[in-house]
Amino acid sequence: MNKSGIIFLTSTGLSSKNVYDKFKEIANSKGFKKVVIITTASLDKENNQYSQLALSQLKSVGFDVLDFYDFENDGLKYLSQYDVIYVCGGNTFKLMKFAREMNFDKEVESLLKRGGIYIGVSAGSLIIGPSIQIANEIHPDVNEVGLADFKGFNIIDLIVFPHYSSEFGEEIKSFESKNNIKVERLTNSQAILVKDGKKTLIE
Repeated sequence: MNKSGIIFLTSTGLSSKNVYDKFKEIANSKGFKKVVIITTASLDKENNQYSQLALSQLKSVGFDVLDFYDFENDGLKYLSQYDVIYVCGGNTFKLMKFAREMNFDKEVESLLKRGGIYIGVSAGSLIIGPSIQIANEIHPDVNEVGLADFKGFNIIDLIVFPHYSSEFGEEIKSFESKNNIKVERLTNSQAILVKDGKKTLIE
């Protein structure tokens, strides 16, 4: 698929200055004004402290339209009006379940075709890769929705481990060896920028 859009894979959204600066530079250069913040994975949804932090950070970038949206409770919403989709972190399995039910992968693909920006935070970074299996094995999330299928949306071919620190090093090496894959380790201050099929580490 020909994608002209941009993807930011992060552990903590725009909380790192270098990630914030790069995102602001790109968003402002494109004249983007509309962003939707997806809160499905977050405890307390839009009232979650990190959802509110994302809102204030995005306001400071200069967006005019900033909407919250929750797959679980807000019903179907077409996201084609937005320039940026920001997906908050939280429970990976819950996010995947409700994102699937809303055919969210089609919305993301449409966004990227239109040249928009996708920002994934933690779980939001995992779901667009080929698999969320790592969230079931290393520092696992609670599978509160009983999800049995751990396939991701496969929009990108990267599997990330957010909130990386050296204590997880051996477990990740074992996971890579067992599954014959490479895991991109992301600390809380890093992000991976995916543009034109190329990935760049921001730190």
